[in-house]
Amino acid sequence: MSHPKLIPVFAVLFAVAAASVPSTSFAGTPPSQDCLLRAHRITSVTPYRAEERIGRSAILRLRGAEVFVQAEPGLTAEWLQLTLARHIAQMRGPAAMPDCAFDVDDVAVRVESGGTGFRVRIIARDTDKAEEVLRRARLLLS
Repeated sequence: MSHPKLIPVFAVLFAVAAASVPSTSFAGTPPSQDCLLRAHRITSVTPYRAEERIGRSAILRLRGAEVFVQAEPGLTAEWLQLTLARHIAQMRGPAAMPDCAFDVDDVAVRVESGGTGFRVRIIARDTDKAEEVLRRARLLLS
């Protein structure tokens, strides 16, 4: 067999193999309509306030929510940070979740180990968005 005859054979084999493998693309798959934090046990939600300096004065302003996630076997702060960052990235697409604290424009997430679990800070840029983040985060307790 010469090389020009092998090309159609490989093309057919490739097409058959591709058709028999299940698709792993998530582009067309609708994401879960529930906030990712609902997969974990939330023990508290508190306002997250940050100090803002104005001249010599300092004021505490609401910047979002601090959610305490109970520790689970195998769960690390790094893994939780990564999965929440991915969740936020999904929100930027067509995956609107109206009650998810991460589905507010321009939020950032910071995860820290904290004794028997993890402190998840959901931080918004302005007070209006911070109030909405806190409202949605409180829904996680229900």
